[in-house]
Amino acid sequence: MQRKRVVIVSSAAVSALLVGVIGAGAAIWDDHQDTPSAHTARAVTSAGPTAPGTCAGGGTPISHRFAAGSAWQMCWRIDPHAGLVLGQIRYLAPGREPLPVVKELALGQLEVPYDTGLDTTRDITEAGFGGRSMIARSAVDCAGERINASIPNYGAGAVGGAETRAVLCAEERDTGLGRRSSYRGRYAASRGHSFDLSTLSIVGWYEYLTVYSFADNGAITPQLGATGALSPKDHSTDPKWGSPAAGGAVSHSHNAVWRIRWDLGGPQTVREYNAEFTGRNGPKAPIVTGSWSPLTHETTRRAAPRRFWQVLSPRHNPDGHRISYTIFNDATAGHGYDMAFSQNNPCELYASDNLLAGCPSDTVRQFVSDRQLLSDVVSWVAVSFHHVPRPEDRSPMEMHWQGFTTTPFAAFPQNPLVQAEAVNG
Repeated sequence: MQRKRVVIVSSAAVSALLVGVIGAGAAIWDDHQDTPSAHTARAVTSAGPTAPGTCAGGGTPISHRFAAGSAWQMCWRIDPHAGLVLGQIRYLAPGREPLPVVKELALGQLEVPYDTGLDTTRDITEAGFGGRSMIARSAVDCAGERINASIPNYGAGAVGGAETRAVLCAEERDTGLGRRSSYRGRYAASRGHSFDLSTLSIVGWYEYLTVYSFADNGAITPQLGATGALSPKDHSTDPKWGSPAAGGAVSHSHNAVWRIRWDLGGPQTVREYNAEFTGRNGPKAPIVTGSWSPLTHETTRRAAPRRFWQVLSPRHNPDGHRISYTIFNDATAGHGYDMAFSQNNPCELYASDNLLAGCPSDTVRQFVSDRQLLSDVVSWVAVSFHHVPRPEDRSPMEMHWQGFTTTPFAAFPQNPLVQAEAVNG
């Protein structure tokens, strides 16, 4: 991985935020430092368009510019339950106005039910990914910049105080070949890059890496990685439930749900795309037909082949098409839905076990039961991983991953990076 020079500047001193430029009074981490020291949470900045002047909910601005010219701007904070929460997320394509994408993005729940039916956990609401569960990053698990935050020992820190720990990892990552074309002898190629923000939380026997990857082309990929140790108390010699090869460790699921409250510059609408085989053949291939169906009211949906969802802005791109982001999720989860859309409600923060003070509903299925008209859209993306333990998982186990991707669709009339990339004709 190629290391970047990063500048940490007091948020009181600047309001423009993007990674790379060296300013007066800045603390610099050199490209060749293997173990950069941690810095207290401040704005990460560089030259470029200004980021939001303030962050709602007491967050901290952070932003990053890629060599291709695109950039991301957002705010981050650590919540005792959800862990890393990102907000006011904007994508900046080269030479274009900032595109407001997401108002808030966070984990809405992680349930770990064991196949025997004897045990389950709701890790976000019962234990929390923040607070004492969130640990400081090391040079081994963070190849980028480690940023400090004040983490309460208990609750909000009013009782028990707080600790300052380097819990946030910020790094640019080379994602391999991003784009290539030699059409009509005109050669163009470039590698892809992402700006990754991550935190590490220990809950029970598992250690979870929460990662949000922001690609140079405008895509966002939330992921949850799990490592640590298999539960020693969940054991069965019955092969229906246990894994004899792994000493009887019980198979189980990791049912994660992400909560996305959209922005996109105004009231949003939602539609679903489906493509089906018709049973008829053309001269060279089976005939497939696709259709778009509006989802005007709160609903839950299941994953299916050739199905995705689209959240649309009221704004249009220069070609007259509505700006949108698509969500691809092909994993069947254990919540009774794989995707849900609800109208934003401050009461509705957790996909299950949501019994906040004064909030009557417990689960996403209850949130959507009154079928409100959608305009301030919240997407609940449920992604499950069924873990059948292997002997190789003992111990520590290899990291296993689950997640999804949301990408721009007609946000631009063409690839937003084309004009910024070198073309050798």
